Amino acid sequence: MAIPNGGYVYEFVDSPHDRYVCKICIHPCRDPHLSTCCGHNFCKSCLNDVKRTTRICPCCRDKEFFTVINKQADREIRELCVMCTNKGKGCEWQGEINRISNHHGNSDGCQFEDVKCSNECGKMLQRQYLTSHVETECPRRTVDCQYCHIIGEYQFIMGEHKEQCPKVPLPCPNKCQAASIFREDIEEHRKECPLEDVQCLNVCGEMLKRQILKSHMELECACRKVNCQCCHITGEHQFIEGEHKEQCPKLMLPCPNKCDIESVCREEMEAHRKECLLEMVQCEYHSMGCEERVMRKYLENHEEENVKQHLSLTRSELDNTAQQMVDTQKKLTDTQEDLSTIKDELTDTKTQLDDALKQIKRLMILMNQNATTDRRPYYTNDAVSNISGVRWSALLAVTALTTSGGQVCPVIMRLRGYSKNMKNQVIRYTESFYSHNEGYNMCLRVDAAGSDDGKGTHLSLYLYLTKGPYDGNLTWPLKGKFEFKLLNQISDHEHYVQTLTYDGSGVGIGDKVIDNEISEIGFGFSQFISNGDLNKATRTCQYLKDDCIFLQVSKL
Repeated sequence: MAIPNGGYVYEFVDSPHDRYVCKICIHPCRDPHLSTCCGHNFCKSCLNDVKRTTRICPCCRDKEFFTVINKQADREIRELCVMCTNKGKGCEWQGEINRISNHHGNSDGCQFEDVKCSNECGKMLQRQYLTSHVETECPRRTVDCQYCHIIGEYQFIMGEHKEQCPKVPLPCPNKCQAASIFREDIEEHRKECPLEDVQCLNVCGEMLKRQILKSHMELECACRKVNCQCCHITGEHQFIEGEHKEQCPKLMLPCPNKCDIESVCREEMEAHRKECLLEMVQCEYHSMGCEERVMRKYLENHEEENVKQHLSLTRSELDNTAQQMVDTQKKLTDTQEDLSTIKDELTDTKTQLDDALKQIKRLMILMNQNATTDRRPYYTNDAVSNISGVRWSALLAVTALTTSGGQVCPVIMRLRGYSKNMKNQVIRYTESFYSHNEGYNMCLRVDAAGSDDGKGTHLSLYLYLTKGPYDGNLTWPLKGKFEFKLLNQISDHEHYVQTLTYDGSGVGIGDKVIDNEISEIGFGFSQFISNGDLNKATRTCQYLKDDCIFLQVSKL
C-alpha cells in the first residue's frame, strides 16, 4: 500500500534496479523527476520537501539544482511486478503496480482485502466473507418477520418489533392448557381463561380462579343469597347464619329447663316458659317477703307446706302498710299548709308587681311630657326589640328602668355634655351591669379626651370588672368577646363597632380589685374612634348630636 508521500513500498517480485530508487526515501520513485546535475531520480513529493528547506542537490550537493519529469522511468516503474499487500493474510496475487488498485478495489478483486459492510453496520471484514455476512450475519440486513411478515432490518425485527408483534405466539400468562396464543388475542383469552384471577360477583371481595368461581358463589361465598330454613326469608349467607339466626323467631330451640318438650319456636319460648312445669318461679307471697323460688310443679306443695309462715308475712306487711298510710296523711296535711303559705306570698308579689307597673306608666307619661319635639330614630336591639313608637330619650329611660340594680348585656349608655367632658378631661364610669344573667359584674370607662396614645385625638373606652354577687359561681379568668358600638343617631345602621376579646390571660377575681371595687386593669381601646370621625356627619350617619353620644355594650 502506498504512503501519502515518498515512493512505492510494495513487496516486489524482483528487486527493482537501483536507478528506479529515490535517493531520499530509498523506495522506487512515485512520479519520478530526474536531476540535471547528477542524473538521479527522486519522488516528486520528496523533492517538494527538499525544495521547501534548501536548493542544494541531496546527492551531489550542487547548488545548480534542477529537475525534469522522467516519464520513461515512471512507465518502467509502474510495470514492475509486485505482490498483493494482503499476502500475509493468504493472497497469492502478483501483478504490475498499475493493476494493484484494481485488484484491491473491484468487488471481484482481492478476497483478503478488509472492506466495510455494505449495509453500513460498521463492521470491517475480508471481502471473501462479505456476502455471507450481509446475507446471514449483519444486524442491518433486511429480513421479514416470520409471524406477521413485515419487512425491516434484522435488529429491529428481532428486537423492538418482536416485543410488540401482534402475531407472536405466546403461552397463557396463567399457564393454562391452551395452546400458544397470538399476542393480540391474549386479552380476549384472559376473559375466558379458567385460571384467571377474578373477583367474586357476590361482592365478598375474594379473588379466585375462574374455574372455581361458580362453585364458590353457589356453595362457599359468605355473601351468597340463601333462604332461612326456619322462616324462609332471603339474605346473605353470613347474615342468615349469624345475626339473623340469633334472632330468627321460627328457629326451634330446646327448652332451657330440659322439659319433656324437645323443641320450641323462639317466638313461643316465653309463652312456653310461663307454662313449663320445670320453670323456677317465685312464691305467690313474694310481695309479702317470701324469698323461696321453686319449680312450677312444686309450687302448690310449697304453699301448702308454708301456710303459717305466709300468714305471718302477710300480717307484718299489713301492719307496715297501715303505718305508711298514717305517715302519708301527715305529709299531705303539711303540704296543704305549705301551699296555703305560698298562695299568700304570690298574692303579695302580684300586688307589688301591679304597683311597679303603675309607677312605670307614670314615669313614661312624665318623660313624654318633658321630651323635645325633635323626633329621634328608633333603635332596636336584643334588650328593647319589642319597644316601638317612643322617643329616643324615652327609649333610653325605659332601658335603664328595666335593668336598674342589675342591667344585663346588651346595655345602652348616654353621655351628655360631651364637649365639656373632653375639654375638662373628665373620666366617667357608667353604672355597673352584668355580662349575662347571673354573670360577671362590669362597668364602662369613657375618656372623652382620650388616654395613652389616643389622648387628645380619640375617644377611649375601657371595660372593667367589678365585684359581683355571682363571682363565686363563675369561671376565672374571664374568657369571651364583647362588642362596643357607637350608635348612629340618625338611622339604625352604620353604627361604629369594635370587638374586645378576653382570651383567659386577663384579670381574675380577688387579686386585682381595689377598695372602690373596680379592677385595677381595664381592657379596651385607647383609640376607639378619632375625633374627626366622631364629629363627621353625613345625610345618613351622625354619632355626636346635640353634644351627646350613645354607647352600647353587648356580649357576643
